[in-house]
Amino acid sequence: MRKAIIDLAEKRRRGTHPGLLLQRYLAEQSNPEERRRLLNAAREAARSDSLRALYAEAYRQWERSSAAGTPFRSERLTTAGRLIVGLGSENVLETGLRLHHTYGVPIVPGSALKGLASHYCDEVWGQRHLGDNAPQENKRFRRKRPADEVEGDYHRLLFGTTEDGGVITFHDAWIVPESLDDGALRLDVMTPHHPKWQTSEAPPTDFDSPVPVSFLSVAGTFDVRLSWSGPADIPRGKAEAWIALAMEILREALAEWGVGGKTSSGYGRLVPAESLAGAGPRPSTGASKSKVLPKPGEKVETKLLEERTKKGGWKAMHVLSGLSGPIQNSGDVPSDKKPDDVLKLIVASATEREIHFRYPTLVDEERAKRAADKGQAVSRRAGQQR
Repeated sequence: MRKAIIDLAEKRRRGTHPGLLLQRYLAEQSNPEERRRLLNAAREAARSDSLRALYAEAYRQWERSSAAGTPFRSERLTTAGRLIVGLGSENVLETGLRLHHTYGVPIVPGSALKGLASHYCDEVWGQRHLGDNAPQENKRFRRKRPADEVEGDYHRLLFGTTEDGGVITFHDAWIVPESLDDGALRLDVMTPHHPKWQTSEAPPTDFDSPVPVSFLSVAGTFDVRLSWSGPADIPRGKAEAWIALAMEILREALAEWGVGGKTSSGYGRLVPAESLAGAGPRPSTGASKSKVLPKPGEKVETKLLEERTKKGGWKAMHVLSGLSGPIQNSGDVPSDKKPDDVLKLIVASATEREIHFRYPTLVDEERAKRAADKGQAVSRRAGQQR
């Protein structure tokens, strides 16, 4: 048995297909170090010369085939942080990752992009939060529901119904070959603090030990591609206009909501590369890369902004850094608050581009009180020992 495990590890070091390694080359299920070795082997395989050469040729053929004849639009969008699609899929590691079946490189399924764009179009462009008070033109972007007075003809045309697929094809987004050179697969970690509570075995307590779980996420640039699949006799200019509209909706959705798993923690955002390079001034953001970012969970002083999110929620600006972002639980902000009010918020996530906040709830306050009491108790015991 031991010799078989050694042979498996040796073959793994020569692997060039990250997906195959992750599915078939785990030697010991319960060993955290073995898990990390497998993830690192997959990362090395994604950087192998043979895979990069093969994938570069496949990518060029995919570009030619998806652009043949029919109107299409292609944009390259880059991860603002990390991305993970397929986190909950069945996997021997219990944390999955969507990889191309043939080449083993990261891919974003077209079905995921279409579902995201459809939901964003319905909620944001259709202004669902305004109910019947939304302008009639905006209601046309909503997904048709029985109670809707205005039929969502724009939404139905772009995304279709259960009977048809709409006039726009959302292709799988392929990662560009250059991103493999930079190491597209990144080692990441999540730390569930109350695993027994999350599996309904026991309530959470301060004595629960966090259990780090390593997994792979993705960083790089993806080729996002849409094409026309509607009537062939429609004028080409009109088809291209509908494709451009669908791309605008998708681009906004990827930047604002993100795709894949852990989007509430800042994962999954895809944006134009030039926006990450600092091209042009950014409104309501006065921070430079030299500024120290607040840590997630930290309580900071902020100022409410008059500008709202696409869904009508509050935005706030961190006073010290000048970075701004949405308040995720805007519904918990007291109704008497108004723009320019200063209040304490909890940092949900922070990057060099924006900060996401949470308004403190009773649960947050109770957790902070318990932590403070615990710290005071430790200090008293240390004083008594001295």
